[in-house]
Amino acid sequence: MVEIRVAVDDPTRVPGLMQRLAGLFDRSSISFDRLRKEVRVVSEWESRGVVHVIDAVEDWLADDGARSATLSIGSRSYTLAGSAPLAASQ
Repeated sequence: MVEIRVAVDDPTRVPGLMQRLAGLFDRSSISFDRLRKEVRVVSEWESRGVVHVIDAVEDWLADDGARSATLSIGSRSYTLAGSAPLAASQ
């Protein structure tokens, strides 16, 4: 088993991420810790759960406009940045 934690800056954006993850994992495997502002996913290593979570977070960042999210897997942390809006050219 592996626990993947996704820390988010803005908790109001969490429902979109939770919905994406619910399409990949049982709802009992997903939770949100309001105090830490973390979405947690418990998965089997063999299920490629880590890759699915990373893909879901990247899609969520792109679609929802969130600035960033930090993924923690075991003792390692990774920050994924959202795409910044392009400046209008004149």
